[in-house]
Amino acid sequence: MKTLIGSVDRITGTTVYIILNDDEHVLQIPAELLPDGAAEGMAYTITIERNGAEERRLRDEIAALRKALKD
Repeated sequence: MKTLIGSVDRITGTTVYIILNDDEHVLQIPAELLPDGAAEGMAYTITIERNGAEERRLRDEIAALRKALKD
């Protein structure tokens, strides 16, 4: 699991731009993912972790689509 810290640079419509603390990277995320009351200048901790269950689900879904295309 990795943890990032960044601050909201700007909110434009439905998109939020978060500048990471390394000052080199910007994340664009849907505004609906932030807590209510989020505003420019607020800092957030972002956690990134692998989701094995979702990987398996997607792999199974793709396999089913490939099978359907072959049949």
